[in-house]
Amino acid sequence: MTDDRRNRSGRHRRRLVVARFSGPTAESVLLGLIAGVLVVAPWTRSGYLLLLDWVSGPHQALTPGLYGLDPAALDALPYRLATHGIRAVFGAGATSWLMILAYFPIVAGGVSALAGGSRWRRHPAALFACLNPFVVERIQAGHVPFLLAVALLGPMAASAVHARRRGRWFAARPAGWYALAISVGAHAAWLGATLLMAIALLPRPRWPDLVRTVVVIVSAGCVYAYAAVVVANAILTVRVGDQDLDVYRTYPGQAGLAGAVFTLRGFWRGAADSSPQAALNVAPATVLVVSALAGLAVLCWREPVIGLPLSAVTVAGVTLGAGVDGPLGAVYRIAFDVLPLFEAMREQQKWVALAMLGYAVGVGATVEAVMTRLRSSTSGLRQAVAITAAPALIGMYATLGASLVWGLGGTVRVSHYPQSWYAADRIMGAGDESVLFLPWHQYQPFAFTANRSVATPAGAFFRRPVLSSDAAELGQVRTNSASRRMAYLDELIARGGGGQFGQLIAPLGVRYVALARDRESDMYAWLDRQLDLAPVLRTRELDLYRVSAEGTGRVVSARNGDLADALGWAAKRRLGTETVLAGAGDGIVPSTATGSLRRAGSTQWRVAEGAAGWVVVPEEWSANWTAGDQVTRPTVAGTVAVRAGTGAFTVRYAPWKWLRLGLAVSLSSLAALLVVGVLEHRREWLRRRPDGSDRPGAGGGS
Repeated sequence: MTDDRRNRSGRHRRRLVVARFSGPTAESVLLGLIAGVLVVAPWTRSGYLLLLDWVSGPHQALTPGLYGLDPAALDALPYRLATHGIRAVFGAGATSWLMILAYFPIVAGGVSALAGGSRWRRHPAALFACLNPFVVERIQAGHVPFLLAVALLGPMAASAVHARRRGRWFAARPAGWYALAISVGAHAAWLGATLLMAIALLPRPRWPDLVRTVVVIVSAGCVYAYAAVVVANAILTVRVGDQDLDVYRTYPGQAGLAGAVFTLRGFWRGAADSSPQAALNVAPATVLVVSALAGLAVLCWREPVIGLPLSAVTVAGVTLGAGVDGPLGAVYRIAFDVLPLFEAMREQQKWVALAMLGYAVGVGATVEAVMTRLRSSTSGLRQAVAITAAPALIGMYATLGASLVWGLGGTVRVSHYPQSWYAADRIMGAGDESVLFLPWHQYQPFAFTANRSVATPAGAFFRRPVLSSDAAELGQVRTNSASRRMAYLDELIARGGGGQFGQLIAPLGVRYVALARDRESDMYAWLDRQLDLAPVLRTRELDLYRVSAEGTGRVVSARNGDLADALGWAAKRRLGTETVLAGAGDGIVPSTATGSLRRAGSTQWRVAEGAAGWVVVPEEWSANWTAGDQVTRPTVAGTVAVRAGTGAFTVRYAPWKWLRLGLAVSLSSLAALLVVGVLEHRREWLRRRPDGSDRPGAGGGS
């Protein structure tokens, strides 16, 4: 190649770069970023953002769910690792709002690319995807991973439409976006598959469309290799049953069920203190629905490749979003019982995310039609309709924006933990032994959250491992937990400590008990009557007790009994360090032996030489905890007991080696799809002229 040709080629590529990055999609991304900044701006101040399911604190870290050790938090998906990396770089406080901010440019760019058309269609569509009741409710609920997963469905759908127009048998980009979405949130598996199938089937499917879609879904599913390991090793997960459908049913509100889902509302918590509804009265609600449906109708007629699948997923989102009380209620219950992994959709209103994406493109099409009529129509009637519609659309955006921008309309501010919490953390320091946090609720209000209910944030605040309740406490569903430790603590706390509370919780590896005094502190007055709890801090906000009893390591002896027996022995001061087992008992009781145990890693403990007998390991019971050929048993406290000899040995969590392999496969699959997608995009990019049209011989069809 001559120097002149190289120079021309370089100039062509530079012009192409400028053209591509200054196009409508990039402008929509910038518009979404501006909208996001307006939302999170108050949260960028010093402090921590605490929402219902999204809390942050100074010592937030990966949970034991990464290793398969916490049935309530199996969170080793790549998203969790990425979030932890961002947290390490920017800090927990900044990460909490950065992850929310990320939703807005991602969804804006994706919806803009999906909508296509002129800027009058793209930008209003992108703005609606940022400002709508669904987003308001989900941010208020702290469902940040779910929102990010939904945002990624936009570019996924856009690339799927692009692949269909070109008639390809395989497309890496929709597979990559889909894999990324389901890596962030499990709900995206069902939502994304619905979108992909609608794009493949409507209008008039061809064999390449069907084959490509199946390959996309299967290849993206490789990022769930970790989940396959969880199932193969029978690792405990949360229990989900038919009662959950009634607890998490769509909330109808004052507008009724149809009104709620058609206006993209209906989050199950309804009017709870942590979930104020988006301010949307009759006029903007009507404009929202009419403009969205009208725009979709126009697209079905003019651009069926976009209009028909989006109309279909909008209908699916509304009808399935109505849940068990909607027209497909009976079908939904059957699917919940029959379809594998459909339990992920127990909260039915999450299907409305599909309608939100369809609405966004529909509203964009309506705005484009209105502006076209204003500029070019010679009909006085059409211009009058357009002139009337324009301010109505602007008013709708203004109403939606008021509920969302500047920290959800000013209703949510960053929180500042009390100084007493910092004092307690300094007293406890770091260590492997746990702190039990009370009151015993998964969600509760605090004075420093302005009495908004949030997920108990102790685990994100203290340096030590924290045991706090994972009970949902929702109607008939008191808990979805499969944890024996949680059930044990539920009973102990309900019975007021049992008279020897410190000794009863010592087998759990608990060294401290913290009681937040924001509410219900009087219900825990029994803590002061426990002889094996020593108060080390008393403030108006928090009390801290040190557990003087021991109960882990080489306890040597065992009792034959159950929880009732243990409570009886504790009440009579006859419970020692011995482990309580069902169907076994030997040695001298009460026992005073402990120790010779140290943590050797996240999934293993080292037991030093000592007296032969029983060893208690403060981990959630699972048959997957192994110690060579030595017998392991569950204790009444829900921990692991090992019948050991005098020699040193290691207790290991066997599935971790397979979980690591599954996680590596998940990450590798995701990386491979993303790399292939980027290469595919680059190849098409270089074949295009600066104006965006294909060069001769570039291939592809509509």
